[in-house]
Amino acid sequence: MKQIVYTGMLLFALTMGACTEDYTNWADPQTNPQEDPSAALTATFAAGADAAAIDMNTISTDSVEILKLSSWSAPEGSTLVFKSLKINDSYAIPYAFFPDNTVKVAVADLSALTEQIYNSRASVARTLTLTPLATAILPDGAATLLSNVPAVDITLTPVSTPELDPNGYYIVGDFNEWGAANALGFTQDANDPTRYTLETEFTKEKTYFKIFPAAALAGGSVNWDLQWGSEVDGDDSGSGFIVWSNAQALLYGQPGKVKITLDLTNFRFTVQDNSAPVELFMTGSAYGWGSTWVPLTPVNGAKGAFWGLFYFAENDEFKFAPQAAWSGGDFGYTGTVFSQESIDRAGIVESGGNIKTTKAGWYLVYVLAVGNSHTIEFYAPDVYIFGDTNGGTWDVSNDWTLTVPTDGTGEFVSPALAADGEVRICVKLPDYDWWKTEFIILNGKIAYRGNGGDQERVRATAGQKVYLNFTTGDGRIE
Repeated sequence: MKQIVYTGMLLFALTMGACTEDYTNWADPQTNPQEDPSAALTATFAAGADAAAIDMNTISTDSVEILKLSSWSAPEGSTLVFKSLKINDSYAIPYAFFPDNTVKVAVADLSALTEQIYNSRASVARTLTLTPLATAILPDGAATLLSNVPAVDITLTPVSTPELDPNGYYIVGDFNEWGAANALGFTQDANDPTRYTLETEFTKEKTYFKIFPAAALAGGSVNWDLQWGSEVDGDDSGSGFIVWSNAQALLYGQPGKVKITLDLTNFRFTVQDNSAPVELFMTGSAYGWGSTWVPLTPVNGAKGAFWGLFYFAENDEFKFAPQAAWSGGDFGYTGTVFSQESIDRAGIVESGGNIKTTKAGWYLVYVLAVGNSHTIEFYAPDVYIFGDTNGGTWDVSNDWTLTVPTDGTGEFVSPALAADGEVRICVKLPDYDWWKTEFIILNGKIAYRGNGGDQERVRATAGQKVYLNFTTGDGRIE
């Protein structure tokens, strides 16, 4: 087999013919307009001989021809420099260019890149758009980037994934001495038969484990030929592709509750800390006790911390849950810690295990849920304008607090903005930076930062006001 030498730039030259066979009437008046040499530069590539439909289940070579030069024209004496190859706009791969004007890549590299692009190992045909970049070196030495080189589409089908086991999946690891006994089973999703979840609690500082179909544990022993895991031993990344050939152990690096998810459509796994919810919802007497679940917003980067601005009528009752359903983990008054200040502010009392507010009004509600510990605080519903449009103040200021409506349908309204600039809006929780609870208005709706990165910036002009309706989620600046 010929060894492939990977490179980022190779030079090849093609000589252009100088003769023409057209018959011109020399009696006609002659003109010789000056042409822009770059206008005559063209290069066209086509899919390589092996690339029309690459199937990883049948291909038998280590490399594959994915591109070949099909035509090229330029002024006589020009040369073409092949500079780079992009795949699906932004991905790159090592390649080799050969004297016969073909581009080859390693099959394993192309397959791995395809899985990365589509975030999936599913064995379905995937389209890859190849964009060659080339430069023409003109006879006078000037270099011109060819911007009109057409892209080329090829397809690749990843290798077939293992057949699904109708009897489900388990994990085996050092928590059960790597045996079939006491293996922990996954639960199949009722709405998606290719999705499985397992919630458990590890007691060791480090727990290593692998995934097995039920068939691998039949008869009380482990069939190691059927093990699944990661490409990297001790993988503690928390997510990745499932590997079934030379599978290595996954690692959970702390004691505590854990949630493991298998996505067997795309053959991916996730391993996440389950001692705190990643979502939190509220329902209650004002929401039909489960007919509507209102989401709270995560405090950016804070484990198990959430907030929301809510209006409670007198004697409203409610609870919280880590999902928008009565499927476990819900909590209310019982076992929850409230500060005396919160109890007094909202008139909080217990009602059949639910939280009950005896004082109507708007409240900034903060919830911290970690493990079996729950803390809830009711703060004043203060919303602030920060930064440029308040004149440059980046701290809490009573001068830049929005007015609070008297009922649950009204709007919070800011003072007239003091200056042109980017609008920054937030609530402020004790012990957290203001940007961890910021939000903005996008397309007429309140958009919360939550655990996301910097939000799209929105500008306003001096004299405008910010209007927010936290019941409908609407917002505007005018």
